[in-house]
Amino acid sequence: MDYPVIDVETTGTHIRELIRESGHTVTEVSEYLGTSTSLVYRYIRGDVLPSIDRIVALSVYLEVPIERIIAVE
Repeated sequence: MDYPVIDVETTGTHIRELIRESGHTVTEVSEYLGTSTSLVYRYIRGDVLPSIDRIVALSVYLEVPIERIIAVE
């Protein structure tokens, strides 16, 4: 049985678009998450997936439901 998996690249695209829509900068997001801007750029490029804690934090900071952040294949 196949089950849904997270599409890391599209999730990164969602994060980039949501940051733009919110009017925040990558620097502001990284400061809120307590991480480096380079890690946030890795999320945006789809190199790595944020931890579930950081996905929840992004959801709160960007004021969107988690479903708008995570892309599922």
